[in-house]
Amino acid sequence: MLGCAGTRSSRSGNVDHLNTTAGLAHKDTTILASASSATRPEYRIGILDELEIRVRYHERLNGVVKVRPDGRITLEDVGDVYVADMAPSELDSFVTKAYSAVVHAPEVTVIVRSFAGLAVYVFGEVDRPGIVELKPRMTVLQAITAASGPIRGAKLSSVILLRRDTAGALQATRLNLKQSAIKDGAYQDMYIQPEDIVYVPKTFIANVNDFLTQVYDGLFPPFDIYLRALREYNRNPR
Repeated sequence: MLGCAGTRSSRSGNVDHLNTTAGLAHKDTTILASASSATRPEYRIGILDELEIRVRYHERLNGVVKVRPDGRITLEDVGDVYVADMAPSELDSFVTKAYSAVVHAPEVTVIVRSFAGLAVYVFGEVDRPGIVELKPRMTVLQAITAASGPIRGAKLSSVILLRRDTAGALQATRLNLKQSAIKDGAYQDMYIQPEDIVYVPKTFIANVNDFLTQVYDGLFPPFDIYLRALREYNRNPR
């Protein structure tokens, strides 16, 4: 996860025509290599990220925790700590300071073991509903397949994709993913984005706006839990 950068001095002097390309490549490499690590963006901890916290020589304080929908984790001997939107280095400093009251000169390491931001959520009539790891150029149908596929009775002609727009509002799109739809050009698979929700219903959904209202009203418990997590997440934008 962590990288290092070195600084390399470029040689002065004229570069002849034959070495122009090589010289430009060298110059680009030098610029990248000399960039200060302080100017690089640092990953921010998100809700449902999995963290490993180690305190050297103190195994009792070691553990793997998942960031809850309220943005908090529970630390041994410390209690609940709000960590959403912290950088791992910031959490490292906080834990070090907190455990200084418990052990002498604690040596703390914080590792982000899994990134929930690189995941999508598949619910409804699938064999294994829940979090699916996002793969490059993954489509809605591939996400359903990653959830072990639809179960008997699933309405693939009425799959709902829930996605936040640029203003943060949740939008619903109905997709026809039936195999027979390929023949008549009605096939509507789409690429997935991080934190999308895919819902495979057991009945046809005629009106996506009505469906979205039901989601916000909490008639679909998994959605309700996820939306509350998103609301907390959006209070602390990265």
